[in-house]
Amino acid sequence: MLKFVTFAVKTQLNVHDLNNEAVAGNVTDIRIMEFLDESGNRIEAPTVSGRMLKHWHYEGMRHLILNGQYSLNQLCTGCKVGEPIRPASLSNEKLQQIKPKKLKDEEKFVKDCVICDIHGYLIAQEAKGKGEEEESETSTEKGKQKVPPLRRSSRVMFSWLMPVLGYDTTQKQVIHTRVSQQESVAEGEGSAQMIFNKSYASGIYAFVSALDVDRIGLEELNLGNSDRYAIKDDDRKGRIKVAIEAYRLILSGQIGASLSHAMPHQNPIEILVAYSETGPLPFPVSPIYSDCLEKTIGLMPQGTQFLYWGSGSPSGVTKKNTIDEIFQELLSKI
Repeated sequence: MLKFVTFAVKTQLNVHDLNNEAVAGNVTDIRIMEFLDESGNRIEAPTVSGRMLKHWHYEGMRHLILNGQYSLNQLCTGCKVGEPIRPASLSNEKLQQIKPKKLKDEEKFVKDCVICDIHGYLIAQEAKGKGEEEESETSTEKGKQKVPPLRRSSRVMFSWLMPVLGYDTTQKQVIHTRVSQQESVAEGEGSAQMIFNKSYASGIYAFVSALDVDRIGLEELNLGNSDRYAIKDDDRKGRIKVAIEAYRLILSGQIGASLSHAMPHQNPIEILVAYSETGPLPFPVSPIYSDCLEKTIGLMPQGTQFLYWGSGSPSGVTKKNTIDEIFQELLSKI
């Protein structure tokens, strides 16, 4: 069965406004990062944080689950409505993070929510309650313990979306207007015009991602659980499938906060997928580098399977005619 998957993706994005995070008044500017080219020279260009990509993988999973994909219906209230607070429930019509009463609550959180399981969570505050009965390091007395902050690490990991080295990137700030017929009418004006500026960028970009399939559904704190997994095999398979399918949505351009009016013009160029049915894999070499395919293939351990889609013909990989064929093979290994 599938245990670990990595993606190395190269794509063209035209007129995107991902990571418009520098806001001053009515001006929204795009994020610029400094990095080095293959000769060690410093350059600056528009980039997109891995937090943005991870968020849109989360949104893709949420969309698929709410639309009945793989008959999954386990979402906590926070994940169901798209809030980053997780695990969460409604209390007095207010969304609140659920506090653990004991370490074994991890099992409940994993069972109750697909996204909490796969994307992780951090419950930062200690909860007062009857904890696990554990012997103190300095005493044999047993009793009430404070439950420490609980953290579940994400099973899905993303790099930043970076410009491929050797290609130009462009950016431009444009003026938009909103016109209201309601404002200033009392002053004798027919409408009020609200002007704001926003930046857009274009370029050839790349990112890498990894999905730790084997740890989906896994209980990490309850080490005494001989079954290891908090959910049944059929539920695990459904969760793995929806986590993989969410990548397809990212590759279609479903990323960014302005999908209603600025979907990026995305054109996938090259995809290399490595998967293992025995254990974890190294992360692939980023496609921002010219020799990424050869280095990635040479980095992976024996037994790694490679799936490739693109215009090249690298040796040691299974070349697919369509992106869908890559996803179909991954899904068949679950």
